[in-house]
Amino acid sequence: MNKMIQAIKKRIVIVSFFIFSFSFFTFSQNIPNGGFEDWWTYPNTIYETAVGWTNNDLLYQHFDPGYRGITTIRTTRSHSGKYALQLGIAIDHGDTVNGGVYSIGSIDSLLRIIYHLSASGFKCSQKYATFTGFYIFDHTPGDTAVFGAILTRWNWATRKRDTIVNSILRIGDLHTDYVPFVVPLKYRRQDEVPDTAFVSVGIQAEPKNSAKIGTTLIIDDLKFSGQADDKGK
Repeated sequence: MNKMIQAIKKRIVIVSFFIFSFSFFTFSQNIPNGGFEDWWTYPNTIYETAVGWTNNDLLYQHFDPGYRGITTIRTTRSHSGKYALQLGIAIDHGDTVNGGVYSIGSIDSLLRIIYHLSASGFKCSQKYATFTGFYIFDHTPGDTAVFGAILTRWNWATRKRDTIVNSILRIGDLHTDYVPFVVPLKYRRQDEVPDTAFVSVGIQAEPKNSAKIGTTLIIDDLKFSGQADDKGK
């Protein structure tokens, strides 16, 4: 039984790493609930989560019903509106769990993306130039904040999804008050407009190390901005 649980947890770690390596799909005409004003208790769990989003707590509990760590919470320390989303680090059953959130409303849909069963996300019909938002990052040395977006389009000829944008930004600077982040969306296929978007935000540690208790990342007002030019910038 213990060996089975350890195997499941190793798979979760691989899944989380895979998510932040961005072999995914994403984009939209603005990110659903990007201001994190709407929250609910996810069905059959102890976790409150932002509507339209899932997180690593829900992912871990899906594989291990005994998981009780908390890495994602609602906070009133907002950039605008009433609420923002705060990520941290949890240790549960001896495992370190990094906070991470994904712009999709159910674990089943997230797993279908992870296992390449479908391309889920939210609709996007414009060539935006940037993925932007505001954040506070209080961290111990070695931990970084990660922001990523992937834009795709269904290819009827190949009956597969083409990745048009796969952009990621890692930030290690300490910020005790809100500052903006900007992820330039670099277009691989400059003549195509995406139809689907998916974004991820989370905390990562240095390779082969664990993130540390005390690291927190607060995010608010996430959106797509601008119009990409003919060169895909």
